[in-house]
Amino acid sequence: MSLLHLIFLIFSFNLITFGNGPGMIPLLQEALVDQSGVLSIDQLLYAFAIARLTPGQANVYVASVGYFLFGIAGAVLATLVIQLPGYMMLPFMKFYERARSMAWIGRFTRGLTVASVGLIFAATLSIGLRTLTGPITWVVFAAALVMMIFLKRSQMLSLLLACLLGILLKALLPS
Repeated sequence: MSLLHLIFLIFSFNLITFGNGPGMIPLLQEALVDQSGVLSIDQLLYAFAIARLTPGQANVYVASVGYFLFGIAGAVLATLVIQLPGYMMLPFMKFYERARSMAWIGRFTRGLTVASVGLIFAATLSIGLRTLTGPITWVVFAAALVMMIFLKRSQMLSLLLACLLGILLKALLPS
């Protein structure tokens, strides 16, 4: 895979997905892990995990992928190219504001949103099936889920507390 090919993938995937990082995971996994094998699933998951802890998550995610494959040049170009679709849409925003009342535009937007939710769900399943490998990982997962969904804690706090729980459980119950 060339740097130009990676840039094209990031640009085209970002153009067709909502949610940037999470929406792109299954597409990047298929292209970079499953088809070409240039990244391991662990590298892809590591990039995603690091990105979840930072502002500008999609930027950090694709920068990490770019860095894994092409070093600093890959990180810089991936970060720049992920911005392009958003900037390219700016001239069309005035048209969209007028056109969104049209029935077919509304249906298209809703369909795109639902499809993006499907992509994010697929990414969640893919990551979950690869990372939930034993009792400790399931306990940490359940704790994070309870904190975010039922206790309404922030993602950052939930991640940090789940990490601490994982470290504690691993120290108390070594495998």
